[in-house]
Amino acid sequence: MNKTFVFLLLGAGIFAGLLPLSNTYGQGSDTGRALYEEKCVICHGAKGKGDGPAASALSPPPKDFNSPEFWKQKNVDQLIANQVEHGKGAMPAFSLSDDEIKAIIGFMTQAFKKSS
Repeated sequence: MNKTFVFLLLGAGIFAGLLPLSNTYGQGSDTGRALYEEKCVICHGAKGKGDGPAASALSPPPKDFNSPEFWKQKNVDQLIANQVEHGKGAMPAFSLSDDEIKAIIGFMTQAFKKSS
């Protein structure tokens, strides 16, 4: 297959939104996305709706990160950081660096917070 043709197909796929851009969610998003997928998806789900594979077994259910009420909480970034670091209820604590926690928060903010 012609290299130019392959590049045109890839470019068209990215332009049309068929293929993801590697850094859709800003600086550090690859790390934040990877950590979210590794640590959070099992309960919170890939789209942050609190509907991951383990969610049905949890009471109370995991938070829906798409909820505007979630993002209206006072000091929400600090709340997320605290819960990642110390756990809460059924959510375990994770041993992550401050930069890793910031990366997760950055990914979550860009991926799930609706602009008002």
